[in-house]
Amino acid sequence: MITRRFVEAKGVQAAFDEVCPDCGFSLEDVMRCEQTKVPEARAAYVDPKFPKAALLFELPLKTLDAVKVRTAGLPAEEQILTTGIDKLDKLVRLTTGQFVVFRGHPFARSLAELLCVRAQLDHPIGLNSASVFIDGENRFDAYEVSNYAIEHRIEPELALSRIHISRAFTYFQLASLLTEKLPSALTHYNSKLAIVSNITELFQDPEIKDKREAHRIFQRISRSLATIAEITDSLVIATNFQDIKAFETILTQTAHTTVFTESHNAFTRFALTRHRSLGTQKVSHCDGRFDQFLEE
Repeated sequence: MITRRFVEAKGVQAAFDEVCPDCGFSLEDVMRCEQTKVPEARAAYVDPKFPKAALLFELPLKTLDAVKVRTAGLPAEEQILTTGIDKLDKLVRLTTGQFVVFRGHPFARSLAELLCVRAQLDHPIGLNSASVFIDGENRFDAYEVSNYAIEHRIEPELALSRIHISRAFTYFQLASLLTEKLPSALTHYNSKLAIVSNITELFQDPEIKDKREAHRIFQRISRSLATIAEITDSLVIATNFQDIKAFETILTQTAHTTVFTESHNAFTRFALTRHRSLGTQKVSHCDGRFDQFLEE
């Protein structure tokens, strides 16, 4: 919601009977209200799907698609991050304002480090930006980053200094980093790129007793990443190497774009399986040798 009059979190919670009408979580646990200035906002805006919100306001209401909140006096220009892999860049546009998932072949692990380096390049190749790297599997490869930096004529120490790493060792820590710390980290480091490495790894710990709770938290994380990408106008990329249907379904439903990667002998294939403007369907694919892609 956007309104000229500040509404306390408790008021919003009461209007929705303490429960999020979309995901079913208790609002007391997952929401907060912050005050900010929105240029040219002259009325209150509310998602038309939730008419109860009208009870909170004394001003006339206008409807606003929740996914397009930025258009209400907050225009944002998309910026593109290229991979340097010509066929992949033609297949999918990695733009700010979206949550992208690369799943399948561990090639995506190398891609994460590559994009952290290329994000530092100037437009139109990169974002001229630092990166926030959330390491969900404790496998960040500084040597690989250094090699990519040399290939792109960047001093390795400088490239590494512009990648801000946080590590999680439990799925609770990961949830806290992504839902509470990530937005402020993007602002603090003036970053347009966030990478979440192997996002499902910590949710498959055999010591997890309450699988249902873990599933709910993963759902919350995925929704949060999509929202953070839109609100902060950043590119948020998650990699996932495990084929767990429940988690894959959540990622597919919440991500703006999903790319599946698979390896056949010396070739790596990329399939665009979801795009925010095309819905959930197999759109296109490309394949070729990964080492040839890097040379291109």
